Amino acid sequence: MQQLTWRDLASPGATLASGVSSGFICGVLIGGVGGRLAMFVLRLTSDPALRGLKTDDGFTIGVFSTETLFLLGVTAGLGILGGLLYLIVRGWIPERLRVVVMSVYFGLVGGGGILRPDGIDFTLLSPLPLAVAMFIAIPLAYGAAMPWLTERMLLEGSVMRRRRWAWIVGLLPLILANIVGVIVLVVALLVLLVRRSVPTIVADWHSPVATWIGRGLLLLTAAASGLKLVRDSIEILS
Repeated sequence: MQQLTWRDLASPGATLASGVSSGFICGVLIGGVGGRLAMFVLRLTSDPALRGLKTDDGFTIGVFSTETLFLLGVTAGLGILGGLLYLIVRGWIPERLRVVVMSVYFGLVGGGGILRPDGIDFTLLSPLPLAVAMFIAIPLAYGAAMPWLTERMLLEGSVMRRRRWAWIVGLLPLILANIVGVIVLVVALLVLLVRRSVPTIVADWHSPVATWIGRGLLLLTAAASGLKLVRDSIEILS
C-alpha cells in the first residue's frame, strides 16, 4: 500500500477538523455558556431558597465554580460528537435543508435527552414553561449553528482548506476528549485507508439506497426523541 503523505492527509484532515472544531466551538458557546446563562435566568425567576442546591447534572444553582469548567468540558465533548455525526450524515441531506434538518434533529434529540420530569431542574425551578423552552432552544440553536459553521469551514477557499496549520489546529479539541479523541483519529485514519483501497465505497455510501436508509434512521431517532420530548413536556407542565 502506498505510504500516506501530508498532501494525502490535507483534504480529509480539513474535513474532519471542520466538524470537530465547529462542534467544539458551538458546544462550548451554546451548550456550555448558553446552559449556564439559562440556569442563571432561572435562578433569578425561581425561589431564592434554591440557591446552593444541586441540579440533576450535579451543578450548584447560582454558583460559578470548577463545576462550571467541567460543564464546559462536557458540552465541548458532546459538541464534537455532534460535529462528527454531521460529517457522517450531511451527504444524505439536501444542501439547502441541512441547517433546518439538523436544527430540528438536535432540538428533538437534545431536548428529549435534557428534559427530566422527575428532576429538580423541571420541578422546583420556575417558571416551568421558560425552563422547558430554554432547554429545547439550546440544542436547537446548536443544531442550527454547528452545520452552518461546518459548511463555511468546508468551502474550498476557507482557511481550513488553504492552510496546513489550520486543520491541524482544528483537530486539537480532540485532545480534550482523551482516549475518545484518540479513537476518533484512529477510526478516521482507517476510513481514509479503506477509501484509498476501495475507492467505490464513497459512491456506495452516497448511493440512493444508502441515502434513503440513512434518512430513515435519522427520521426514526428524531421521531422517538420527539415523542419522548412531547411526553416529558406534558408531564412537566401539567
